[in-house]
Amino acid sequence: MRLLFFALASLAAADPLPQNVVPAPAVVEAQPDEGDRKAWNTRYFHIDSDLVMPPNDLARLSQVADTTALAVKGYPLPLFAPPDEKRPRIAIYSTDQTYQQAGGVPGSSGHYNMHPGLILIHGGHLTRPPDAGRSKLGPRNDEDLVVHELVHLCMHRLNHGLPQWLVEGIAEYFAAAHTGGGRFSFANMDAAIRDHLRVRLSPNDPGIPLIPVSDLVGLDGRGWHEYLAKLPADERYRTYATALLLAHYQIHGGPKRAEALKAALVAAPTNRRPVEILTAETADATQEALVRYWKPKGLTLEFPAKSR
Repeated sequence: MRLLFFALASLAAADPLPQNVVPAPAVVEAQPDEGDRKAWNTRYFHIDSDLVMPPNDLARLSQVADTTALAVKGYPLPLFAPPDEKRPRIAIYSTDQTYQQAGGVPGSSGHYNMHPGLILIHGGHLTRPPDAGRSKLGPRNDEDLVVHELVHLCMHRLNHGLPQWLVEGIAEYFAAAHTGGGRFSFANMDAAIRDHLRVRLSPNDPGIPLIPVSDLVGLDGRGWHEYLAKLPADERYRTYATALLLAHYQIHGGPKRAEALKAALVAAPTNRRPVEILTAETADATQEALVRYWKPKGLTLEFPAKSR
């Protein structure tokens, strides 16, 4: 069943993506149990879980999932290329053991499994504490994690033909635009990215610790995960943050870079290997450009020496 592809393909001639995307009411349809797993369908996705999902949390997850698909589809770049022969699946697992047995990467919170085209979510990481210094509320759903993985799924047929830093950076770009509950704001992405990185990396300091840009050049999906595995757990997000800034550099870097990005996205489904956008020769200059761009916008980017 080509449910997601055909259900959203009708939006191809719709108006350009508005600056703010608001979710429609949640759709959650219970499905027959799958062994010890509960199952539901949203408008476009199939969710199954071995965790007890309170109705409010399930409805909110449905809104986040469906609206993320609409936001990716509506974005004015050819990003939308989901699996086209089945209803894409979001599988939630309650323990390290079951998550990893299903294919989740050890130490990760979520994982897009490219070959079957599904998202794995570690239920233990689906909620996280309130942002340090910003809220006195209790733990909340880490919806940005869900958005990130959903963008991978929505770009399914493009991912193998793009450099991994771009794949991860675009996913994190949408996570930065996400304001909660499936709502997205693209009106001021500089501010959205600044706040997103400050919350994740440096709530009380304008300094943002990152990964040398040259380290990310040439990494494929396996290389990306191997690189992450060598970092302490509390430093791994720096890699995603660097990818986010690089994706923003391509998307908002003027007509020339935007056209190059569009051409790379169009070619990606038929590429035998990832297209080369960032090279070893341009990595250092790109890194310097990022530092100059973000300094007056409230971020002091801290790149260490090259690690390889």
